[in-house]
Amino acid sequence: MKMRNLFPILLLLGVVLGASGPTMAAEAILRDYNAVIVKDLEVPSGSPAPESTGMQMAEKAVYQIKRYNEKYKLFDTIVKEGGKASKESLSGKKVLLIQGEVKEYAPPSVGKRIGHSFIPEVGGHLGSASFAAHYKFIDKESGNVIYETDLRTSSTGANDTVEYAMDRNGEALAKYVVKLKK
Repeated sequence: MKMRNLFPILLLLGVVLGASGPTMAAEAILRDYNAVIVKDLEVPSGSPAPESTGMQMAEKAVYQIKRYNEKYKLFDTIVKEGGKASKESLSGKKVLLIQGEVKEYAPPSVGKRIGHSFIPEVGGHLGSASFAAHYKFIDKESGNVIYETDLRTSSTGANDTVEYAMDRNGEALAKYVVKLKK
């Protein structure tokens, strides 16, 4: 009788511990930072991405982080490097530096678009343009890399442009910052 009760108890304990494991792993590593500087992304030579892509992506990231900052009150200052922020607005603050590199820049493709139309249930709602970047979160004072991640996004439906995929990438970055800050 006791053995029959032991198995359900162990099973329940395993489920509880297994479910709480990933939750505990996501700690707020950006909690102490109260200012963010986003640098222009590097565009590797030979990449199909135009030179201006790095600057555009940094602006999109700043816009999206500011948008999420209004809701969650994450930082006091959010700026693009070389922007309007003065050194006085950053003095005395713990500054997080976000920099990255463009990894993928794929304009829309008619072939991909036709291929996506054969996917049941989704069909014409998938875009064929995509954008990917590797981001580093760096402590400005020490220069140490705190966290690194790759984010890849694609366009959707009628918004089948790389610019829209970049907008979505900026939003994905902002959501990642919220996740690491809270």
